[in-house]
Amino acid sequence: LMTGRSPGNHGVFDFIRVDRTNSTPTYTLTTSADLKVPTIWQIASEAGMRVTTLNYPTMFPAKPIDGVVIPGYVPWSYLGRAIYPRETYKMLKEEGVFKAREMSTDWQHERKAVQGLAENDLQDWVQFHITRERRWFEITLKLMERVPSELTSVLFDGVDRIQHLCYHLIDPATRGDYTSQSLVRARDLALQYFRDVDNYIAQMVAKAGDQASVIIASDHGFTRSGARIFYANSWLESLGLLKWKPDVPFDNQGRVALDENTEATTLIDWGPTKAYALSSSSNAIFIRVASENDPDGVTPEQYEAFRDDLISKLKSLVDTASGKPVVRDVFTREMAFPGTESARAPDLTLQMADYSFLSVLRADEPVKDRKIPYATHHPDGVIIASGPAIKSSGRVEPMRIVDVAPTVLYSLGLDIPSSFEGRVGTDLFVPAYVATHVPEVSDNAGKESGTDSSETLTG
Repeated sequence: LMTGRSPGNHGVFDFIRVDRTNSTPTYTLTTSADLKVPTIWQIASEAGMRVTTLNYPTMFPAKPIDGVVIPGYVPWSYLGRAIYPRETYKMLKEEGVFKAREMSTDWQHERKAVQGLAENDLQDWVQFHITRERRWFEITLKLMERVPSELTSVLFDGVDRIQHLCYHLIDPATRGDYTSQSLVRARDLALQYFRDVDNYIAQMVAKAGDQASVIIASDHGFTRSGARIFYANSWLESLGLLKWKPDVPFDNQGRVALDENTEATTLIDWGPTKAYALSSSSNAIFIRVASENDPDGVTPEQYEAFRDDLISKLKSLVDTASGKPVVRDVFTREMAFPGTESARAPDLTLQMADYSFLSVLRADEPVKDRKIPYATHHPDGVIIASGPAIKSSGRVEPMRIVDVAPTVLYSLGLDIPSSFEGRVGTDLFVPAYVATHVPEVSDNAGKESGTDSSETLTG
């Protein structure tokens, strides 16, 4: 969505970057240094346009552009220093709209979206995101007033966080099934969150004026998760491919990861381990391949046969409680992430039968019941557009996430980089406009990769 490129070419496969160069894998939060291609904000800036980008991941440290960058996924203690340019931070503080503690990402807190929360904690969870989105909205509006840009983008990611934990409360099929006062209050707050965001969008559109093009896009959809959890590492243990450290407890809470980001150092005995899952958010299984720094892995000569055998076993895995497959499909890195950065991708990516996440924790059975209602990502996302050149009604042909970036650049009248993998969503625009504004592809657009940032945030 940000680059018009797929992960195999832009190099980001998860919220974390896994380092497998030594015998003990480690990971850190993904930063702008991991993004190997330019973003649409860099491309538009290089083309002479002023841009504003707010709350997007992999934007820290900010790469210089003509405009404003306030990156997302940055702890509150970093956020003020992370703003580009520095004078923007001073202006926002003087205007009273920058409140780092209320708008930043606390990684421990955000992981609750995949961990789950008790019923009594849902109200606080939703209220946190109501407050957080208001802060990003206030900043967006203030920047539109004080330093207007030709391309302004803001990410409201509470949509994701709230649906993960409260989908059952807001789904029309089930929202009326709950009588518990704590759940009723959580439901009302969740619905208020979406009303608030609708209102923010209305105000931003009004501020932009009737000549502005507006594109609303999501990177995925949502659906109710299944009732079971796949404990991938416990399954790998049953095959003799993973060994736990002494005294690692069994998970009895239906969780998918630890709270402290310490899976790599506290759970797995790396000596005899040949395959492992390290991050629930990527649904990935990594294979240790022997090297000079890690002689204990699978030899390079054995790799493909080892991987093929693992794929076969995963595809034949059946949940004994339901008699149904656990895994919908398994993709090698060449299949899922073809491109120049493919070698950095996970060895296997799993699509669970219910589109859910796997757990990296230890359990006494590979597949167990989920303890609380939960919702998960669905492959079908959303794109909505309006503006003077946009059709006033109707549906369009299905688009892919990589189509968003070229469509945004086209709406600005800019050339589309030839390296882009998506197409312009011309179906969004009125035919007369497309006839006089044929999409132009250029080998020179978006040439600069800007991979000079090296600062990292440890997970």
